[in-house]
Amino acid sequence: MTNRGAYRIPIEIWEKYKTENTNELGEKEQGERLVKRFMARVETRVGSLLSGNRPANTIVEKTTHKITYPFYNFKNLLPDRNFIKIFGRRFEIDYSLNEGFKNLEMQVFVHEEK
Repeated sequence: MTNRGAYRIPIEIWEKYKTENTNELGEKEQGERLVKRFMARVETRVGSLLSGNRPANTIVEKTTHKITYPFYNFKNLLPDRNFIKIFGRRFEIDYSLNEGFKNLEMQVFVHEEK
């Protein structure tokens, strides 16, 4: 059972897509569009980086936040196709988990793009 009251932060799921416009090299330019807005739980994941418990040069090393939301709000999240915005700040997706394949909550591990 999920605690719906824990989802207090509004997040936006954005999609990257190829436009019809081309650049100087003849490649299609990338566009971005808002796909969905909903509430989620956001947790900082920086502490263990400072203590040195994570291996260097891995996806886990650069993860700065964990975002958790009800699974069916957006279940087809892909790191190469989507990114998340929280209060206007952009977060790139490192990986996502459907813990235990229970389809209750989606856990998304992200890092902030500056």
